[in-house]
Amino acid sequence: MSNNQIYLYNTLTKRKELFVPIENKKIRMYVCGVTVYDYCHLGHGRSYVVWDVWKRLFLSQGFEVFHIQNFTDIDDKIIKRSREEKVDWKELTNKFIDAYFEDMDKLNVLRATLYPKATDYIDEMIKIITGLIEKGYAYKAGGDIVFSIKKFKDYGKLSGKSIDDLIENYRVDSSSYKESPLDFVLWKTSKPDEPFWDSPFGKGRPGWHIECSAMSLKHFGSPFDIHAGGQDLIFPHHENEIAQSEGFTGKKFVNYWLHNGFVTISGEKMSKSLGNFKTLRDIYQQYDPMVLRLFILSSHYRSPVVFNLENLMAAKEAWDKIKNAIDVCSSFGLIGELKAAPPSNFIAALCDDLNTPLAISYIFEKVRFINSIVDSYSKSQAADLKNAISFNINEVLSMIEILGLKYKPDVLFYSKEQLSKEFDSYELTEVNLELFDELTTENMFKLLSFREFLKKKKLYDNADKIRNFLNKKGIVLEDLPGGIRAKKR
Repeated sequence: MSNNQIYLYNTLTKRKELFVPIENKKIRMYVCGVTVYDYCHLGHGRSYVVWDVWKRLFLSQGFEVFHIQNFTDIDDKIIKRSREEKVDWKELTNKFIDAYFEDMDKLNVLRATLYPKATDYIDEMIKIITGLIEKGYAYKAGGDIVFSIKKFKDYGKLSGKSIDDLIENYRVDSSSYKESPLDFVLWKTSKPDEPFWDSPFGKGRPGWHIECSAMSLKHFGSPFDIHAGGQDLIFPHHENEIAQSEGFTGKKFVNYWLHNGFVTISGEKMSKSLGNFKTLRDIYQQYDPMVLRLFILSSHYRSPVVFNLENLMAAKEAWDKIKNAIDVCSSFGLIGELKAAPPSNFIAALCDDLNTPLAISYIFEKVRFINSIVDSYSKSQAADLKNAISFNINEVLSMIEILGLKYKPDVLFYSKEQLSKEFDSYELTEVNLELFDELTTENMFKLLSFREFLKKKKLYDNADKIRNFLNKKGIVLEDLPGGIRAKKR
């Protein structure tokens, strides 16, 4: 557990603030999720990697995190897509919910505590809308129930804009039946052949903004600690969430609002509406997801990220350097020798509004130091060099763990002491290699242990059969004085 203070930039106050949770060491965090009508793009990837690292930081500092991330599973885009594909809207949304988890698992994004679906909270939405009507914040217009932004005196406090500025500078719905172009729909009256729910206002379905208020208020109440999302959600989505939630409860909705920057391509924000988006699945076909994760974290989360081949290649080279350092240390059996917590300067960088570029620079300081002495150690096997390398590489491992960079070793080291224990009491001289076709970690260890046993018995031909078998599986063995180095080709 750590006593580091965490500072974050609060969009609501427009400044960096000391984070103080409502309840000591417990955080309630709501993240706006995806509308499930298509595969996730890089913008989604950036957002959920960023909030994942915030969560990992909180956990590393001893906090409990109750993390909710919703799925919007009914809206115009979903209805349109289901018609185009001639599938039921529920089947469509379930398909893309599954796809979301597949994509985020590859990016090593930790699962939220809860993933509520909007359509499971219709009753909660109806309750809020009814309350807003009773309090004079909502009115009926054109068959819909609409929120009157002029009735909420603090409207615009998140975006920092006046109502006149918002009308002038943002694309808004200027439907004639509204009192103001900024008034937003809470409940849409049903149309023929569209999904609908019964309500006191007639058959219909919820507007987009009411969904997140209903789900967060149901589980957290108000206020709660953190509400997070992309910068494009500041207005109108989050502005409207505040208006309807505070109008309904009469209390502050959220203490800290966090927003991540855009991903840009050729100077433009990447988005589906502009047709310039890259799905995560497109990128995974060419790059390790951890390369993409490092690319995302190489920029400060509130700054724009420029997506191009040059920046992705730079991230690949950087990730290769980290992996190579770990592989070399692993080949000497130095991983886990000396346990190490993340360095204080690394944690301090993350506690300062999640300064991941600075934090990553400290990883490379360690990598450069290891590389500068590893050759000397390979020749001398000096104890002081061994301890220095072991401590520093285990610091690297602890740092990449907090950043969610998942290392899959390309090199493994097995000491002779480890391998000699498995078959010392056996009188076997051969093994049926067909039984080891699935090369699990356990099977790998057994094969190498048996090979070591055969070498002790001077049955070198049989030992070579195991080497050749592993070579066909893409594993190259190197015999060292202290054990065996196994490396993936």
